[in-house]
Amino acid sequence: MRVCYFGTYDADYVRNRVLIQGLRARGVEVVECHSRLWRGTADKVREVEKGLINPRLWWRFLLAYMQLLRQYLKLREWDVMVVGYAGHLDVFLARILASFARKPLVFDAFLSLHETLVDDRGLVDGRSVMASLVFRLEKAGCALSDVVLVDTQAHAQYFSSKYGLPRTKFRRIWVGADESIYHPVPSPRQEAAFTVIYFGKYIPLHGVKYIVEAAAELAAHPDISFELVGRGQTYGEMRRLAQRLQVRNIIWRPEWQEPAELAQRIAQADVCLGIFGTSAKAGRVIPSKAYIALAMKKPLITRESPAAREVFVSGENSLLCLAGNAQALAHRILALKDDPSLRERIAVNGHRLFQERFSSQAIGAQMERILQESLALRSKRGP
Repeated sequence: MRVCYFGTYDADYVRNRVLIQGLRARGVEVVECHSRLWRGTADKVREVEKGLINPRLWWRFLLAYMQLLRQYLKLREWDVMVVGYAGHLDVFLARILASFARKPLVFDAFLSLHETLVDDRGLVDGRSVMASLVFRLEKAGCALSDVVLVDTQAHAQYFSSKYGLPRTKFRRIWVGADESIYHPVPSPRQEAAFTVIYFGKYIPLHGVKYIVEAAAELAAHPDISFELVGRGQTYGEMRRLAQRLQVRNIIWRPEWQEPAELAQRIAQADVCLGIFGTSAKAGRVIPSKAYIALAMKKPLITRESPAAREVFVSGENSLLCLAGNAQALAHRILALKDDPSLRERIAVNGHRLFQERFSSQAIGAQMERILQESLALRSKRGP
């Protein structure tokens, strides 16, 4: 099978890297037809905040699509076209090309762009023309695709209900982690403190507020230290919250960490934190940080949710806690600190789960099956 991986997707984003690596590990030939549109998340956010009347943005899209077309015209025969994440506009050009070639089109929606911009990050007013346009574009992109990829069954049901599309159109495929970077690393303890680590971009669904409040709850335990790595949308707000609560047991590391550096920091921690936000979206995702924790054989604490229940068993391969509850999170941290055998069991079982279901090989096999299904569906429909 020869796959045309198409669009302005972020080539460095874990979702795209793992899918491409996984397919290639299975012996599938993947040809990338790619044009870089954004220079990171901050660049994307700046352009979105300028709204629809943004000539620079539309010029960038025009140049990107001209480049994509030049690359595409040089390709030889292919079997399936996959629009990489985030390709919510790319899917329309891809549909035209796939239709002319009479080949199936698979769109990796992954997450709802409309929900992310409007409900999750609050970058776009839900009553605005921009919000309406994004809603219509996302619905049309899903409708035009033969198969739509999402990260959890909870998201598949959400997309189907939100846009009135058949549930059978959607396929769950896990996110995973880059095993060449994130894997178990023997690391002698550098400090006596029991270290709890969060790493991420401080987006609202992460619920960093509850991590800071849990740190305040554990102020009477000087041997517990929190390390918060990264910065982003709510970073300033969290620093002010910590100051109001007089939290002294958090080490803030806002500077950019290269993946290899981040892996070293995780290796020296005792526990990894996932997400704890209370939004509906937070209940439908399994964050990248959770997969990374499992890949590195670290015990994971994250919120209980429909998405988490699809794969996690609390007390066996993770510890789940109530969303938006700092006291519950503090109790989970204490439980792991006070019970080394529980930490070891969760770490070992979590890593085994990663190898069985979330490794590049496992995700590649899952993706290959989905692509084979799309070929069979297209074959049944005929020209």
